[in-house]
Amino acid sequence: MKNAIRSTTRGVLLASTLCVSLPTLAAEGMWTMDNLPLATLEKTYGFKPTPAWLNKSMRSSVRLAGGCSGSFVSAQGLVLTNHHCVIGCVEDLSSEQQDLINKGFLAKSNSEEKQCPGMEVNRLEKTEDVTARMQKALVGLSGKAFSEAKKAEQSLIEKACVGDAGDERRCDIVELYGGGEYHVYQYARYQDVRLVFSPEYASGFFGGDPDNFNFPRYNLDMSLLRVYDRAGKPLANADWFPINPKGAKAGELVMTLGHPGSTQRQLTMVELETQRDLVLPFRLMLTSEYRGVLLQYSTQSEEKARIAQTELTMVENGIKARTGMFQALLSPNVMQQKREQENVFRSWVKNDPERSKTYGDPWQTLSDTQIAWRNLYVDYVMVEVGFGAMSQHINWARTLVRGTAETAKPDSDRLREFSDASLPAVQAGLFAEVPLYPDFERTKLAWSLSKLREKLGVDNPVVKGILGKQSPEALANEIVSNSKLGDAAVRKQLWQGGADAVRKSEDPAIKLAYLIDEHARKFRTEYDQNIEPVQKAAANQLAKARFAHQGTRVYPDATFSLRLSHGVIRGWEEKGKTITPFTDIGGLFERATDYDPFKLADSWVAAQKKLNQKAHFNQVSTNDIVGGNSGSPLINAKGELVGLIFDGNINSLGGSYFFDESVNRAVSVHPAAMTEALKHVYKAKRLVKELELH
Repeated sequence: MKNAIRSTTRGVLLASTLCVSLPTLAAEGMWTMDNLPLATLEKTYGFKPTPAWLNKSMRSSVRLAGGCSGSFVSAQGLVLTNHHCVIGCVEDLSSEQQDLINKGFLAKSNSEEKQCPGMEVNRLEKTEDVTARMQKALVGLSGKAFSEAKKAEQSLIEKACVGDAGDERRCDIVELYGGGEYHVYQYARYQDVRLVFSPEYASGFFGGDPDNFNFPRYNLDMSLLRVYDRAGKPLANADWFPINPKGAKAGELVMTLGHPGSTQRQLTMVELETQRDLVLPFRLMLTSEYRGVLLQYSTQSEEKARIAQTELTMVENGIKARTGMFQALLSPNVMQQKREQENVFRSWVKNDPERSKTYGDPWQTLSDTQIAWRNLYVDYVMVEVGFGAMSQHINWARTLVRGTAETAKPDSDRLREFSDASLPAVQAGLFAEVPLYPDFERTKLAWSLSKLREKLGVDNPVVKGILGKQSPEALANEIVSNSKLGDAAVRKQLWQGGADAVRKSEDPAIKLAYLIDEHARKFRTEYDQNIEPVQKAAANQLAKARFAHQGTRVYPDATFSLRLSHGVIRGWEEKGKTITPFTDIGGLFERATDYDPFKLADSWVAAQKKLNQKAHFNQVSTNDIVGGNSGSPLINAKGELVGLIFDGNINSLGGSYFFDESVNRAVSVHPAAMTEALKHVYKAKRLVKELELH
């Protein structure tokens, strides 16, 4: 499951082949559409994309606002993405009586397609470089003045871009090269997104946690959504990727167009050390404990296992991903390569008087800010970011409390997540009608409160203000038993009533949210005014120096914006063994057992004799991807879809920090498996016809 890259011991020891020096390897890079490595594409593959090809590919790709990628695959708004990218929607549409997660879902007509609560799909329409305008607004500023000016200018640009089309258009300021460049990305916004097809959990996540981030794989990690227009009709879109059931051959050029979430390949050593020494171990500790809570809850009944299933899957996936990142930074060889790279760059600046005068010493500035950030980190995460994150009641309450307070301010003065440009997505999530399970809520909220007390201390004023004389369990029970926020109509009424209506509310979840917000805003202000702007200013100086040293032949770190990655279908060598790039359907049945997570869904058992056992199932390629690329189309030079990205192999552990073309692999669902499944397992004749799967 590709939310990040998992680790192996072998991967961290590949110091001799780590791609941490320039020039980049052939397949390395998550390139923006306006700065593609065209010379490399032509020289390496003999491929020269035309402007028309690029525009069609851009408009055929989509972003799921919740953190995944996807693509249009028909002229009627059909979107292909991963099963694990829509599992939240499937869970929201499920109940004890109708378990769509484990039984799967197939709409036999448009009328049977079910709207995904709160889901939003974005399609990039155009981008504009606004670097000069942003830098002019920020020149000579620091600290609070820098933060406020940056926020105000971003809001002005986004607001002008959105205009009067907020329900149909989304505009985001994207910072590239650590703030060295600013671009505004304009998206078409679609909020009527309906579930069309989702396989059973046993098929979409076959092999479960043991197989996750490994290869060979046999996952049908695919689902289909449909985008509807504002008139309630399937979207008529001219640009989409036709699916080629034959796929691509070994050694053939393949490209991903997706939205990688975040990489840290340009971080300085001191920033990497903060990740290694504080951020990753702290998060791993918390999520590992939370996994235990979910596992314990799941053992209490079949229904509780169903309720916790999706969240447990995502938590286990995150633990594996962060463990891989942590192991990469624990490797002396990896860190030494990073240190040598930084020393070369730093000497290039420092040893030239003119450069030293121009760029200063941003490394020292970043080192100083890391001290302040480390001192703030635990308070910031526990109170501002993480508190109540597992509780839906508290998430809703915090959105109401903070959101109504922020929207009462001028747009330029608000926290960025509540700008006018962001409000349609905020409201869609807040008003979505989703199931709520009180006992599950009590368990999660009680755990969150107990962790807050444990990490901050019993005598901490935040803890005393929130808990008072109550235990975490008692307070959680009081809130869940008496809160009315489970009713979407109540949430909508409070939001529309504004800050006064929310302030007057007697709802216990809202009262708790006010107590949290009083303290959380202090930590947020400290970060926004005294840490982030200093880091951004230093990163901006580093970016200018990099441009002078390397130009834009270096790709920017991932920012959940559209990127193209190129590579080829290729296996790799592992401990003297050749890993071939394809698995086949026959291998799925050989791998299957009578026990989870290797137990086949009944539909696959019944269809076994009808399936082409030699048809490819999953495949690997050298494309450079990270979390957020889930659901990305893998396309060939003709613009045909030849795979569906869903994961990385075990050697991609350090993908956030470096790329090693010899062993890093992207894992995708082969179109032959999708074709065989839709035709013979699920008998989805309507979709087979629409997708033109002959």
